[in-house]
Amino acid sequence: MDNKIHLQITTAGGAVCDVMSNYVAVPLADGEAGILSGHAAMIAALKEGVVRYKVDEQFSYTAVSGGVLSVADNEVIILARSAENAESIDIARAQASEKRARERIEHKRQGIDLDRAQLSLYRAIAREKAYQLLQKR
Repeated sequence: MDNKIHLQITTAGGAVCDVMSNYVAVPLADGEAGILSGHAAMIAALKEGVVRYKVDEQFSYTAVSGGVLSVADNEVIILARSAENAESIDIARAQASEKRARERIEHKRQGIDLDRAQLSLYRAIAREKAYQLLQKR
């Protein structure tokens, strides 16, 4: 297990990912961070995006919608509001969610929570990106 780091992605619904990884890239509020074995301890806010992680020679992708990241003692723990592995993403549903969110933002109707619509848009885009990355590998 030399040069590996334990990655765990968890939501309120339970663990979404629990692997030993060679490399983890996470979307942070102030940019992307790459994490390797021996990384310095840190706590950071996650933004909506894709967590990329490499197990041996294979990359995997998980769409996350914000949360908290903790790195310590070769362990990366992500507590996300929601998380979905690329393999389980329904791309048609993600695209429909993006379209619906864009319409809500564009029309700014009375009673529409624009912050919630914006978060829905970011979440849909992250899901689409994770799916597309999976298709390219």
